[in-house]
Amino acid sequence: MELEDLQNIWIEYDKKLSESTRLNKEILKRMLILKPEKRLDLIKIKAGFKLILAVAMIIFLFVRVQYRPTIDFYLGVLLFGILGILAFSWQVSYFIRLRKIDFSNSITLIKKDLKELEKYKIKITKFAYFLVPFGAAGIFMIADIHVFSKHFILPLSLIILVMF
Repeated sequence: MELEDLQNIWIEYDKKLSESTRLNKEILKRMLILKPEKRLDLIKIKAGFKLILAVAMIIFLFVRVQYRPTIDFYLGVLLFGILGILAFSWQVSYFIRLRKIDFSNSITLIKKDLKELEKYKIKITKFAYFLVPFGAAGIFMIADIHVFSKHFILPLSLIILVMF
């Protein structure tokens, strides 16, 4: 074998090695992304279901509520309506952020996006838990349930205990 033949063989092996390295990196990237992508698909389905459920609940409430011309009723509708619209807008924003995650980016960018999404979810969950008693008070006002009556002490204490 001459020097030129050895150089050609060396170049061929180098090409094969670089191709093999590229394929191994691609396989590793797919393996690292496959599980989070499936999990994110499940989260997307849950978020979409929550949006559909919220719309169905709003429609159900408007159909089933008996309107009364009292200040308690209007105050309850206002309180529950504002908090319901706020919670729905948070859920829509979460769903939009969830749909923006692109798995064609690098793994570090994907992880960063997922961490930001998780922080946002925790933030809106904290706000939602803080505002739930006010929404419940609005529902009680709409339904004309007297919260501070003798028969409502046990459920009221349970609601307060769960919120804390």
